[in-house]
Amino acid sequence: MKTIKKGILGIFLAVVAFQTSCNKDFLNQDPQTSLSSEQLFSSMDNVQPFLNGLYFKWRSTRVNRKGFLLMLGTDESQQGEYQVRTDADQSGLDKYSGFYEPNNKPIAEIWNIRWPIVVQASEALSYLDEKLKTASEIEAAEINLYIGQATFFRAAVLFELASYWGGLPVPEINGKEIILSGRKPVAEIFKMIETDFLKASSLLKPEASSDPRIPTSWAAKALLGKMYMSAPVETGFRDFAKAQSLFQDIVSNGGFSLVPKFSDLWDPLKSSGKESILTFYFNNIWPDTNELQWYTGSRACSSDPTNYLGGYDLILPTEYSRTDASMGGLWEDGDLRKNESVRYNFVNGNLVPSVYAGFGEDQLLPHIKKYEDIRINMLKSFYNTGKNVYYIRYADILLSLAECMNELGSTSGAVTLVNDNIRSRAWGGNLPSDKKWQERMSQSEFRVRILDERMRELCFEGWRRLDLIRTNQFVPLISARNRWAKENATISEKHKLYPIPLVEIKQNIKLTEKDQNPGY
Repeated sequence: MKTIKKGILGIFLAVVAFQTSCNKDFLNQDPQTSLSSEQLFSSMDNVQPFLNGLYFKWRSTRVNRKGFLLMLGTDESQQGEYQVRTDADQSGLDKYSGFYEPNNKPIAEIWNIRWPIVVQASEALSYLDEKLKTASEIEAAEINLYIGQATFFRAAVLFELASYWGGLPVPEINGKEIILSGRKPVAEIFKMIETDFLKASSLLKPEASSDPRIPTSWAAKALLGKMYMSAPVETGFRDFAKAQSLFQDIVSNGGFSLVPKFSDLWDPLKSSGKESILTFYFNNIWPDTNELQWYTGSRACSSDPTNYLGGYDLILPTEYSRTDASMGGLWEDGDLRKNESVRYNFVNGNLVPSVYAGFGEDQLLPHIKKYEDIRINMLKSFYNTGKNVYYIRYADILLSLAECMNELGSTSGAVTLVNDNIRSRAWGGNLPSDKKWQERMSQSEFRVRILDERMRELCFEGWRRLDLIRTNQFVPLISARNRWAKENATISEKHKLYPIPLVEIKQNIKLTEKDQNPGY
């Protein structure tokens, strides 16, 4: 990213944020698009719309094709045959081939759509910190809430970037410019993330706002806990005790609970109750659609565009994540999550699927079901899906807490936590005795089982890549379970980190090719 003039950032995100807002007064201010950053932050009335824009920008990382790029190439999900054959750069994300390199366009896209959030959050913090110095007590309370949001968004996106690239350049304020530094050591980046999440957790409110774009302190604590669990050991920030403390706080004091029926989480006509900790909200009316079914649905169902099962096979379950345990796969007999997560039957009323010749033999293999939106069935194109997308669910917190307990020597307690909550719900509230994990399970056995349980509960929700990296299972499990990685047989430890996009190295004068991740 090049040097960014602070004045040109201005109001753009606020305008985007309010395209779907009921508040029209802000859009009627004149002139909107010519506001400089100084003008924008001169009025506190402008700040919340700007921060809402950061939410929308982050939300945009989870829509359409780009919403799934980070999910490709795991042991959980992979590209469809036609996609692999027709896009060499994209196929590299599953094959771990020579196209998995600094010129890869999808990898650059994953990087590029996140960096504006980091830069613009840093810009907001620069102005807000200055205003705080001269603010009255009443003004300070408002400003601190804004600072909490900006630090949260910056930390959350930096956490994503650092998890998948390691050390990063960071925005630095220089007068009226924001300049990206040279590449900072990964430990320094995780220190910045920790500091931001701690500040956000202290400044954000614990209760949910009427505006779902405003995160809570619980969301900050949840992500900080996940950061402590997954930070590279060499950074010194891997700390299961700190993570456990944060997760236990959420469990004891957050007021969250599991929705009794797992199926209700995926019914767009029902509420997620108190299970959602952080969600990206959509609907099936443009421009708030997310188009996710377009990429998870089956081409064999696409002859009628209003068949909500249709799509173009970008991302499919791996054989492991779609197959029963009796056949060497993931799913245990009676687990209700299976048929809520994976689509096995493609007949929709009178609509019978028809395979398109030359577009892959996997069109009617099981597909991802979690993003289907039955509200549009026979009414709108499957392009118009708009179900909400969970970022953090309470179920993830319970599983993460159990994992921390196991790592800290309380395996039996971890087993009970998983049995009584996650697995009990998976069998409709009545967990059969033969499906209960045994309290005498060893620590090492729990580590294996919890990874499978996380896949059953959280499959296709975006956490698998990080789970594999932090548990050192990235190469072993992907090479064994991902069809394309297995066939190509070139995946290696270097692939745990993406290559820094070459265009970034060329544009940032403080980066050179020596700053590239090892092996690229």
